[in-house]
Amino acid sequence: MAVASVDVHGDDPREAVVAVSGEIDLAVREDLLNTLHHAIHATAATAVVVDLSRVTFMDSTGLHVLLTSHKSALGSGVGFSVVGATGLVHRLLAVTGMLGLLTGETDTGEHADADLSPTADRPSTAARRRSDPPAGDV
Repeated sequence: MAVASVDVHGDDPREAVVAVSGEIDLAVREDLLNTLHHAIHATAATAVVVDLSRVTFMDSTGLHVLLTSHKSALGSGVGFSVVGATGLVHRLLAVTGMLGLLTGETDTGEHADADLSPTADRPSTAARRRSDPPAGDV
């Protein structure tokens, strides 16, 4: 995976764009954190934009990196936003309620009722109890 590249655009040197591609998971956590830390603290940027348009996968590790960097940027007086999230990455941001915070987008609610728990397709405990035979009737 090409972890991340920092590109400070010539049009506005106050904006650092961090373009990320591939998968964001535990394997790239430190590299991405360091890249974002550098963009926030070691450049003249007053805003950091994280471009996820080329990211194919992101797990909770990636979400944690974005939230940690968002908090760090705000604490330093630097704007922080995420752009280009699509597919699975967009869904992750939506179902965790972080879409608005990180992208400024309003969740349309299509994911609001999604139950992503491993037991979502299994009957509830109460339903299983009603269908189980009483003890001793085996």
